Amino acid sequence: MSIALLSIKYLSFSMMSVLLVSLLAGAFRQFVFLSVNLFFIGWLLGPISALATIAFCLLGFALVRIHLKWPALRLVYTLPVFVALFIYLRNYEILQWIFPPELLSSTLSTIGLSFLFFKIIHVLVDAQSNTLRKLEFLTYLNYCLNFTTFMMGPIMRYQDYFDQWHGHKQAIEPTYEAHLDAVLRILGGMVKAYVLAGWINGLALQADTNVLQLSFTAWLVQMYAFFFYLYLNFSGYVDIVIGIGSLMGIRPPENFNKPFIAQNISDFWLRQHRSLTLWLTDYVFSPAYKRALSSKRLGSHPVLAGNLAIMLTMIVSGIWHGTSINFLFFGLVHGIYLVIYHSWDHFLARRLGRKRLKQLRQHWLARTVGIVITFNAASFAFLFFQLDTAHLLQLFSDLLGS
Repeated sequence: MSIALLSIKYLSFSMMSVLLVSLLAGAFRQFVFLSVNLFFIGWLLGPISALATIAFCLLGFALVRIHLKWPALRLVYTLPVFVALFIYLRNYEILQWIFPPELLSSTLSTIGLSFLFFKIIHVLVDAQSNTLRKLEFLTYLNYCLNFTTFMMGPIMRYQDYFDQWHGHKQAIEPTYEAHLDAVLRILGGMVKAYVLAGWINGLALQADTNVLQLSFTAWLVQMYAFFFYLYLNFSGYVDIVIGIGSLMGIRPPENFNKPFIAQNISDFWLRQHRSLTLWLTDYVFSPAYKRALSSKRLGSHPVLAGNLAIMLTMIVSGIWHGTSINFLFFGLVHGIYLVIYHSWDHFLARRLGRKRLKQLRQHWLARTVGIVITFNAASFAFLFFQLDTAHLLQLFSDLLGS
């Protein structure tokens, strides 16, 4: 089931939720918001999938409580079980090669599960490292099931949600102008997601497109159009939920910062889906890089250690985005891009020095070349994001055959 953010039902539901959460206070406010979120989950997913999603949240809470009670317990004993459950619930394509069909079910593979998974992992890791602050059951449930970020993020941190919910941090200025800006952001997001994205989708690459049958011009047009469609659709959605969240006093983080003017692939991922990039940096790249540097074989090779951590991070990013093989390729391609950039950046820094390299990159020609290369490289990588597995494998087969 899908819920259109432009629908009268969704907008009415959102405005009702804003009024309820804004006007109430204390424990009653928590219970009302939980009721709102549970109603939304049931509406979005249906009863069976909603119950599975709630059970997934409760299991996460139980694991967090275990790590808070026994801080010496290592994540290596609990995290793999949770990850394995997520892979099963998401019904990854590779499972069809391992298990008989009767042991698999797509019923529990629900929208929003990937974002929910990363939220819970964040809470679990921070609990184990004693950086979580105060864990409250109702706050945790509302954080996980918050209807504004449940479907497609952005990935909000528990600490940020806790501070805004309890009034330690202001989500929006208490002025007419600030609230008007939030409403205008919702309207602007709707224009991006439903008008502009809807129009450009007619020109964009489709999942079943046979790329080899396209002319070079048609291929470029469809590739660029899909890149713009993806941005307009996703950033429009984010604008809508940031506007709604701001009015409700729980403002999600910014997720986009003009990705089309990124001057390199590393800069691109700091502008595109920022909440995911920062999550991956904190919970995948940094631990992997630290572990690699502490090893005997890689400790004296920081560039190699960094490149291996980058590849692991982007593979995780790829398979998190979707359950089919094409998303793995999507992550691999971006990983290769980042490794090439990281290695080239290290080489230039050694030859020129960081100061001179920075000056060269500030030149208008260097910035322009960087933007053009990054835009085209990112556009190409999103081919793997869009093409389904069958057409992607057929593409590889045709290329190898020729």
